[in-house]
Amino acid sequence: MRIGYIIPNCDVSGGISVVCQHANRLAKRGHEVVLLSAEKAKAMDWFPDQRVPVVGLGDWQGHLDVLVATGWSTSFLLLDVPATVKCYFVQSDETRFHPSESRWRHLTALTYYLGVNYLTEARWIKKWLNETFGHHVELVPNGLDPAVFHKCDPLEPRGKRLRVLLEGAINLPYKGMSEAFEAVRPMDVDVWCVSSYGVPQPAWRCDRFFEHMPMLEMRRIYSSCDILLKLSRVEGFFGPPMEMMACGGVSVVGRVTGYDEYIEDGVNALVVDPEDIEGARAAVQMLIDDEGLRNRLIEGGERTAGQWEWERSIDILEKYYSDLLSNPKCWANNSRRAEFDSSICYVYDFMCRGVLPEEIVSKDSLQSVPPHAQKLAAYLASRREFWAISAAVKCVYKAVKRVRSL
Repeated sequence: MRIGYIIPNCDVSGGISVVCQHANRLAKRGHEVVLLSAEKAKAMDWFPDQRVPVVGLGDWQGHLDVLVATGWSTSFLLLDVPATVKCYFVQSDETRFHPSESRWRHLTALTYYLGVNYLTEARWIKKWLNETFGHHVELVPNGLDPAVFHKCDPLEPRGKRLRVLLEGAINLPYKGMSEAFEAVRPMDVDVWCVSSYGVPQPAWRCDRFFEHMPMLEMRRIYSSCDILLKLSRVEGFFGPPMEMMACGGVSVVGRVTGYDEYIEDGVNALVVDPEDIEGARAAVQMLIDDEGLRNRLIEGGERTAGQWEWERSIDILEKYYSDLLSNPKCWANNSRRAEFDSSICYVYDFMCRGVLPEEIVSKDSLQSVPPHAQKLAAYLASRREFWAISAAVKCVYKAVKRVRSL
């Protein structure tokens, strides 16, 4: 099979690392796989043994058997590449990535109405897509690569104090990094931090900071720390706690979507409310004070990590793509369905272009009126843009809901 995955960029991220697992493991099975980057293509040597070619989406030519969008922004690009089967790999409810009144939140919601084939990594996402949008969704669980994540020599020997690791993109508030730093602030521990987006604030306690780390280096960081504290409020499958388990550590995690895919409170980790800073601090302190509990959770975590194999998931994925190709229900063959999908993508393109007032009211026409009238015309033009966007989004949303009901 010729399979292409559209990725937003080539930067370090948990979501893209999952896509790389799909792509590289399918390629090892003899399939022709390509990563199509929406931004400029560049080397992805942060992912271990990355061998799948990376091509800029605008530079790609040719027909694919299977084309896969990997996130909300990439789903709008499915129309740009010819393929027999088109899929949407949903890794979270990404509407939660945006503020409640953001226009991007509404656009993200529209992507889940696209008439393509859906797959996901977590049971809760499968249930949500089915109950909310009526989609049949293939579950392809994430796995753990023991060749990448295992106990190894630490970057730095441990001292007398336990070492707590905080991991997550600092500049994304829903990752809960400021809350995690506040939880450990008064504690007698060493604090290490890993972030792929943003750096710690000067007032935060941080003994060692790492940014944009290759995956092979992450196992040395995990193996250097005793406790992972992760207070995300938005997750899909929640990978770092499992990676910490494989490297011999223990985690305190927030009760977030996806945590219960493999985490059991008191069996292989401790679970708290992600916004309960005092509760998180108490859980970390419990692990410091009770070595027996800490060791039991470490043992439970190692057993859990050993149960999640990638190859079983790739078996499911390979069969799913093969079955789709044997009986492709290509949305492009349904003129009515394709029309609405094109409308959804058009709205996205319209908003991304950021239509300016002078594109609606020409500069020549503005120059022929007095200055105060120019300002009024520009204001009305900007409101016209807003009304046009709002009307377009509402119309497409209602139309898609109507088609779904029919």
